[in-house]
Amino acid sequence: MKSRTSTKGFTLLEILLVVLIISIMTALGSNLINSQSVDRLVMNQAQKFSDDLTFICEKAVLENQTYGLELFENGYQALQFQQTDWVLIESPISPIIKEGVGMELILGGLSENLALEISSEELHDPHIICQTDGSFNAFELRFNVSNDLSESKNDNAYYAISTQTPWQLKGAWYQP
Repeated sequence: MKSRTSTKGFTLLEILLVVLIISIMTALGSNLINSQSVDRLVMNQAQKFSDDLTFICEKAVLENQTYGLELFENGYQALQFQQTDWVLIESPISPIIKEGVGMELILGGLSENLALEISSEELHDPHIICQTDGSFNAFELRFNVSNDLSESKNDNAYYAISTQTPWQLKGAWYQP
């Protein structure tokens, strides 16, 4: 008769192998989530801008007034055209661009220099104008990751919102 010895449980080598596999998968998964969250931050900021522009243009139609958005490096503000001049308005939009997201405005194929900050004392003509029929001027606004967050492989990628028609916006990712 042969005696069988029954072993229950795992060997130390098996346990170490499982721990090693779990730690590798955790490291890979966290890198994937972090890279997606930066892209998601850019896309959410672009979507918020698109929603604010749509709101301002709908307001222009409803009130039969011309409105515009003046863009800055860290945000934008809403203006209303009254008689012969642009006037800053209080609006329910929150025009601050989140830290880590950069903007580049293209008008007529040329990149516009955006002022550093929003100032209510120095009003300029708005970059984007919403007419009383709901149309807006042609533009392209590129949202990208600013230099301090651009550790991902898509350093040159940007999300652009541009006019498809005078009444329609288009948003898409671009990789130059």
